[in-house]
Amino acid sequence: MNRFFTAKHMALILLVTIMSLLLAACAGDAGAVGGSGPAGASGASGAEGPAGPQGPAGARGKAGSDGSNGADGAEGAGGARGASGARGASGASGASGASGASGPKGATGAPGQPGADGESTTAGVTVSPNSVAAGTAADVSVWLTGFGATESITVTLTAPDGSTSDQTATAANGIASVSISPTLLSKGLHSVSATGSAGSRASAALNIK
Repeated sequence: MNRFFTAKHMALILLVTIMSLLLAACAGDAGAVGGSGPAGASGASGAEGPAGPQGPAGARGKAGSDGSNGADGAEGAGGARGASGARGASGASGASGASGASGPKGATGAPGQPGADGESTTAGVTVSPNSVAAGTAADVSVWLTGFGATESITVTLTAPDGSTSDQTATAANGIASVSISPTLLSKGLHSVSATGSAGSRASAALNIK
């Protein structure tokens, strides 16, 4: 204990204690609060804020009273009527011209090309059946009637695309027949026409569906 607290240290501690007591004794009671000082000058105005939303429309005011009628205008004077113009004289009618002489008769034109032979009124073509499904294996019979007794007949099958195929037959007592295989025929309406060597003609239709 004596090692840490020497006489010098004890004297310093005693001195600090005495000074603390003196300060406490010298401190008086708190004084009364002083009066408020004068107000400071006003600060500069702040920037103007954004405009507020528009307020609702006010109530409609009462209608004003009708104004007085204006005075009637003065009546205008009528203009004078113009005089009628004189009527012009009618012109004389012109004389009719004489008829011209008839022109000479033109030369006769060249004769036209002969027309194609018409179908025979007696020859006929019958297709049985006349409507079959595409790819049908059964043959279609074509009957030729009304031709010459031993007339040679060419039967032409015309497809929708214009391609043709021919068969020939010889009539016996004016009658003959041929067969058509529809297996490879395309869909559409085919023409079956028969032309005899003596000029007989007839035709019928075969529909591949």
